[in-house]
Amino acid sequence: MVHGSEQHPTLDVLRRELADILILPTTTLDEYHVEHVRWSDAYVLVAARSRLLTPRPFHELCEGVRYVSWRHAGVERLHGQLAAAQVRLSHRGELSCVATLLDLVGKGQCMTILPSRLVPDDGRLFECVRLPVQVERSISVIARPGSLLSNAANEVIEVLKRLPVGD
Repeated sequence: MVHGSEQHPTLDVLRRELADILILPTTTLDEYHVEHVRWSDAYVLVAARSRLLTPRPFHELCEGVRYVSWRHAGVERLHGQLAAAQVRLSHRGELSCVATLLDLVGKGQCMTILPSRLVPDDGRLFECVRLPVQVERSISVIARPGSLLSNAANEVIEVLKRLPVGD
């Protein structure tokens, strides 16, 4: 399996048979490749739950909490859309491990922006705030039809289908 991280991924790794499954941030199909799974999700700002009963507004969180980004294929697009909407964050680095990032957020050490499906449904620990601009993430799983005969390929697709549905 290959996870494309470039801005404009191609199907070359499938054509050269370097991978059976390609997970892309956009849909790209030709007559030899089939899209098996597609879903989309909106990004949300994730911060530690405030001790106050009222949720904090987006601008207040941006001013008072360090931002650590999640390193993934769509991070450049996300940051580009936020910059175009003149959203300014105090960027302090990036992590690729969502579990580690959520652990830091839960301890109040930083905030992050994630697709809502990746945020655990724990209202006591996390506060999710809509971004001032709607940013969505679309994912497609594309593979050669013969790849469906592989147990590993089918297992990856089934795991992706079981991802929790966000708001």
